This record gives sequence, C-alpha cells and structure tokens, in this order.
Amino acid sequence: MLPASSLRNYEPFVQVNSELKTNTYPSPRRAWSMVSLLTILYIFSFLDRTIIVLLIEPIKADLGLSDTQISLLYGFAFALFYTFLGIPIARLADRRSRRTIIMVGVAIWSVMTAICGITRNFAQLFAARIGVGVGEAALSPAAYSLISDSFPPAERARAMSVYTMGLYLGVGFSLLLGGVVIEWIGATGSVELPIVGEIRAWQMTFIAVGLPGLLLAGLMMTVREPVRQELGLAQANTEADQVSLRDSFEWFAKRWRFYAVFCLAMSCLVLYSYSLTAWTPSFFIRTHDWTSLEVSRYYGLVVLIFGPTGILFGGWWASRRARRGDIVANVRVAVVCFALLIVPAGAMTLLDDPNHTLVLMAVVKFVSGLPLGIAVAAMHEVTPNRLRAQAVGLYMFTINLIGLGFGPTAVALLTDYLFGDPQMLRYSMAIVGSISCFIGLLLTVYAQKHFRVQKTSYASSEHPTNSIDAV
Repeated sequence: MLPASSLRNYEPFVQVNSELKTNTYPSPRRAWSMVSLLTILYIFSFLDRTIIVLLIEPIKADLGLSDTQISLLYGFAFALFYTFLGIPIARLADRRSRRTIIMVGVAIWSVMTAICGITRNFAQLFAARIGVGVGEAALSPAAYSLISDSFPPAERARAMSVYTMGLYLGVGFSLLLGGVVIEWIGATGSVELPIVGEIRAWQMTFIAVGLPGLLLAGLMMTVREPVRQELGLAQANTEADQVSLRDSFEWFAKRWRFYAVFCLAMSCLVLYSYSLTAWTPSFFIRTHDWTSLEVSRYYGLVVLIFGPTGILFGGWWASRRARRGDIVANVRVAVVCFALLIVPAGAMTLLDDPNHTLVLMAVVKFVSGLPLGIAVAAMHEVTPNRLRAQAVGLYMFTINLIGLGFGPTAVALLTDYLFGDPQMLRYSMAIVGSISCFIGLLLTVYAQKHFRVQKTSYASSEHPTNSIDAV
C-alpha cells in the first residue's frame, strides 16, 4: 500500500476548472503549420537515421566490415543514447524552451550525419552514429509537448496521429529519396575535398542528406512557443503530483503481469520491424540482384503506402470493437497482429520471385502497423493520470532498447556465425521474423488476460482517471 500522501485524488480539479476554460490555444492555422513542420522534421530524422541501410554493401566493401558490425552501426550505436536520453530530455522539455531543444537536436543530428561521410573506419562511424542518436533523442519529447499545448484535448489525438505517422512516412521517403540521391551521387564517382581528401559516393550521400537539416533547424525559428496549458490544475495539485520514484516503481511492479509482458510483446514487433528495415535492401541486392535504386523505389513505396494505412486501420478497428463492448479491444488487435504475421514473416524472404516477396511485405507492413498507434492508448486505459507519462517512458525505453538495439544485430549474428555466408541473409531474416512473432503472440495472449483484469478493476474504481490507487 502506498503512502496516503501519494494516493490523493485530484479533488482540486473542480476548483480550477473555470480557470482551465480560459486557456487560449494558437489558431488552428498556426497549430497545424507547426505540426506540419514537426512532421517534416520527423521524416528527415528517419532519412538521416535510415539512409545507412541503402549503403550497407559499399560501406562493407570499403571498410571491410561484417554484417554484425553493420548491424551495430544501424541499431546499437544509434539506440544507445537515443534510448537513455529520452527521459531526461523529456523532463527538460517540461521546463525549458521546446523550440530551442528541437533546434539544437536537429542541428546535432544533421551535422553528425554529415560527419558520417568523412569517417574512415568502424570506430569513427560508430561514434558518428551515436551522435545522430543524441540529436534525434531531442525531437519527439519536445514535439509531443508542443502539440499537446497547441490543441484542445478533443483534437490532440488527431494531431499526434499525424505526427506519429511520420514514422512510416519517414522510412518510406528515406528509401525513395535516398535512392535518388545515391543514383545522382553515384554518377559523379569519388571527389576530392580540401583537408578531408577523397570522398567516395557512399560518403557523399551522408553529407548530402545531412547538411540540409541545418536549414530545417533554422525553420524552427518561425515557430512560436505556445503557452503551457492547464497550469492551474498542476499548481493546485503540486503536493499530490509528487509521486516518488519508489512509489511509482512499487505500483508498476505489482502489476508487472500486464505492463512488463505487454512491453516485451511490443518489443518483439519492433525488433522484427527494425530487422526488416535494416536488412531488406541488402536482401534484395544479394538474393535478387536488385540495384539500390530498385530497392528504394519498390520497397520504399510499400513502406510509404501500407505502413500508415495499417496504423489508421488498427485505430479504427479497435475503436469499433470498443464501441461494441470489447473491453480488451486495443490489446486484442496486437494478438491478431502477431497471429497473422507468423507465416508471412517466416516465408516472405524464402520466395524465389521478388514480386511475390513484395506482396507479402506489403501485407507484413500493413499488419505490423495495426497495434503501433494504439499500444500507448491501451496502457493509458489502465494507468492513473499521474503515472501515464512514466508508463509511456517504460514502454518507449523497452521497445527501443530491445527492438532497435538488438533487432538488426539478431539477423546479422545468424548470418555471420550460424550460416557464415552473406548470401544466407534470407534465412536469417526468416528465422528472426517467425520466432519474434511467435514469442510476441504468446506474450500478448498472456498480457490480454491481465489487461482484462486491470481494466475491470480500473473501471470499478471510484476515480479511475485521477487516483494512483485506482487499479
């Protein structure tokens, strides 16, 4: 049982409710202009983050790297600081200028992406990729805060969904635009730069996609910092909001059967998704003799179309089931997702016809997008208001550390040390895909059972949305 001081409800809400009504939001035009710019930044962040997957083969040839080393550059190096800096940057965004935080972050990741283009060995490229992760860690925490303060509560979900779709839009555009840049630069061959010396085509690609980000960082100067909303409520509950880290940990620990298991389940999905993003270009190049431009054109369109569509359909489907009385709708969508993914995840890369593979990839991208937009909503359904940010922090930390940190490397380790042949990449991808989706299915079935228990208890509490002991 938590201390009484930590279990107070938000009783002063009624007293400050009239003050909340006086909050003023930016005009819709100004607010949506800001969302558009933030979404563009999110897309460019994925361009800088993902462009390396189109450059795997020339990087391996020039630097003499293995698949495992490449996977560390794409996944672990980026995720190392990207994951751990998320929470402190989020706290900073609650206290300082979010516009400035984003400007600095964009400038850092843009410069570090360009620096990737002058590296000469694995260690230098690894350090530069860490820098890209450091910069990108600043975007989403501050962006979500800006969006929240720019829209009334009833409109925030739509605005945040537009920004969140930048995930798949970013990967899709990074593949499409990246292919064009690679083709354009490849035609020029290597160039000589003062001091730096010879720069090869893959290095010029990093420079070409990195430096324009500095212009985007400058565009943040056009964004006016919105007034922080609902401060009356926060100030009226200063004491009640002070939930200690120990109390929070105890609260989540008592309910680990849902929170920990659900986060691990979604980590399986993210692990599979990042392994696909990292190795699909190399798969088509090695197995079907495609060029980087062909990969970027066809695979990029698949990601760009079917990923966002899956996110939108998953939200619509879960809402429809919830209106019909399904109290576990959001988690049930995740169960269905994993069940539908097991077979195509294992068979997709084993097909001999690349067109058939693309069809299955479209199915995989659509299905894997179903629960991504509603996973956080599921956690919010059974989490008291004062612990929701920490619940999301736990979720993001887990999926990024496991999914982004180890997804690409899991495939590479199988290719390098189990098969010992780069041409066996297709089998490594199939193994990682089928196993991760099967484990994810088992975990979500277990999580769904305990989500129902949590939801039933939460719905029967007197103040389900405000009290830390509501569940």
